[in-house]
Amino acid sequence: MFLALSRDLDAKAAEFLSRLGEVEFTTGAPQSVIVTEDDVVPVHVELVDASAIDERLDRTVNGKQLFLLVNAVLDDETAAKLEDAGIGYIAADGRRWLRNWERTQRVSRQVSAIRRSLRAPSVRLAQLLADYPLGTWTERRLAERAHTTQATAHRLLARIESEGLIEREGRGRGTTRCVRDVRGVRAWLARNARPGSVVSLSCFVPDPFAPAQTVGRKLALTGAVAAEKLGLPVLTHSSLPIMRVSVQADELEDVPEALGGFRTEAGPNLLLVADPDRLAFVDARSVGGLLMAPPSRMMLDLYLEPRGEAAVDVFLALWGEGAFGA
Repeated sequence: MFLALSRDLDAKAAEFLSRLGEVEFTTGAPQSVIVTEDDVVPVHVELVDASAIDERLDRTVNGKQLFLLVNAVLDDETAAKLEDAGIGYIAADGRRWLRNWERTQRVSRQVSAIRRSLRAPSVRLAQLLADYPLGTWTERRLAERAHTTQATAHRLLARIESEGLIEREGRGRGTTRCVRDVRGVRAWLARNARPGSVVSLSCFVPDPFAPAQTVGRKLALTGAVAAEKLGLPVLTHSSLPIMRVSVQADELEDVPEALGGFRTEAGPNLLLVADPDRLAFVDARSVGGLLMAPPSRMMLDLYLEPRGEAAVDVFLALWGEGAFGA
């Protein structure tokens, strides 16, 4: 990166760049430009301190890209704000960014205060029991449906059976189980399978409810907005739609752009949640082209909402004893 600073730029800007040492620049140019290996970009350069950053996030000058000389050390959150606004910068520690450069990661990790007692394969199994309480299950069939092992299914069924919530019929390989207490199984799931560590990213996309699928990734609507679409309203106020995405945590940053949008903390219309264990995709259903997580997952993801525990209680009461989609 090479900077040519306009002749009317404050001398303090040149002094700031001189202190950095490793930044090449010149002064007295007709206009300020940044020269890279690929382009020459006209910019409006300003020297600011940390307190002046927020007021410049939505600012342009004569259509030129804003480029800030930040007389402070930028933390990741502030750097990401500037990058999301398309504002280039050089900070006092030499940190720098231009449009089209890789942006600072901004995913957030939410860790539940209550430890989840079930691992992902067991959660998928328990979700199936909660969604299909009228079904008759063998260990093999349940394991295949949940994409896990028969041994895992055996352990989970034995655990729930010990609490009197399911009952078995037959012996040996022909043994089947069915739900004895529908409300009890669902309440058990809510207690034992609430989200633990969740990686999320807020963003703005053209239409959060448009059928969407990026290459190699699926998205499923979950949480309070999904519950309302299912006919089970649990919140009295509007809520940000939540989409679980079949990606690893470190891949979530790429999803907003793939959907034609961008990440943002200001005015988001969608919250993306990484779902590497595909908890939302066991028997997800397409409704009008929009993939919907099963009710059990919608319920569990209410814990990610404000007043989550109260919302789960309402969901359980409205869900009653109906089967999947009821």
